[in-house]
Amino acid sequence: MAGNNEDYLRRLEQDGRADLIEQIERGEITVYAAALKMGYRKKRGAQPRADQITYHYSRATLAEKRRFIVDNWSSVAHIVGDLAKRKRDSEKAQEPFE
Repeated sequence: MAGNNEDYLRRLEQDGRADLIEQIERGEITVYAAALKMGYRKKRGAQPRADQITYHYSRATLAEKRRFIVDNWSSVAHIVGDLAKRKRDSEKAQEPFE
């Protein structure tokens, strides 16, 4: 369950972590750092670039998707052509040799 700073501060108080709350108030650590320390949340690693693109593309409007394709058509067409060639080459390599 994701939380916000208020939720984390409330949990710190409930768990009796006045020491961490004081450190937050003094600006020594962030609420995020305290939440990590307490295990309230996990540190997320960087997502692979392809996952980031997929994430944002899936949430884009149709107009944004169209603009992306138009603006990047040359690159997209090159990649699609390369993938199609690789697929043909792979299928050809699996054909029985006569």
